Amino acid sequence: MVTRKKKPEEHISHERWLVSYADFITLLFAFFTTMYAISTVDAQKMGRMVMSMRASFDNSLFSAGSDRLSLSQGPGSGANAAAGQQMIESLRTAKGAGNPGAALQELRELNAVFHSRDGARNPDQLLNSLQRSVESLVGPEALGNKVRTKIDERGLVISLGEGGFFDSGSDILKPEGRTLLDAIASALVLTDNHIRVEGHTDNVPIKNTRFPSNWELSTARATTVVAYLIDKFKLAPLRLSAGGYSEYRPVETNGTAEGRSRNRRVDIVVLHPRYAQVEPR
Repeated sequence: MVTRKKKPEEHISHERWLVSYADFITLLFAFFTTMYAISTVDAQKMGRMVMSMRASFDNSLFSAGSDRLSLSQGPGSGANAAAGQQMIESLRTAKGAGNPGAALQELRELNAVFHSRDGARNPDQLLNSLQRSVESLVGPEALGNKVRTKIDERGLVISLGEGGFFDSGSDILKPEGRTLLDAIASALVLTDNHIRVEGHTDNVPIKNTRFPSNWELSTARATTVVAYLIDKFKLAPLRLSAGGYSEYRPVETNGTAEGRSRNRRVDIVVLHPRYAQVEPR
């Protein structure tokens, strides 16, 4: 009778958990590496990438093959990932636009005009498209109350009322004002026009430890807006200029409270090319 040798019992490893643990650590490393890379990404590139992906799925923003979907660096581009995400969120929610669908459509049309030969030959068409985009982005609740737009001989004037953007006598942007400025900037980054930011006040004298007069206040507010556009959206500094006009460029009478309220403003003037030519070189 042949006796079979018993197979030795398989050795059970009590250290197999190390394999799963090593995989977990590797995934964590990859995750945080990706997060670090995103934290230093160009905001406009990020915005374009997200809008490109959105366009691929719902075809509601840009037409296929648009140059603006490119991730290449363009005039006035840049910022961090949070800026790009804010631009997209302002379009997705009613917080940044009264009608997100309409805002996306207006941006798509603005993009098309900017890259068309007609847009290059007819800057007035571009300014009209930009005006419609800004109005859709800020929404009807803010439009006419906190933000006003008009087109004059200089170009498109976007007026930021003091009440929606600054506290009285302050040059610090309010959170609400930052949200509205984010929405406006998401249209400005699609153009390359020169932008002049002008601060204005009413004729009520101001004198405190920070601002000896309305000259300093108006100039400081204009500079605050310029710095915000450069720091967060990385608009090219060469495209921007800032100035303060104190109380000497009113749009309404200073004899009434309503008129003084209208006069306390910061104007973002998107210059027509013929006016941009006279800017200092």
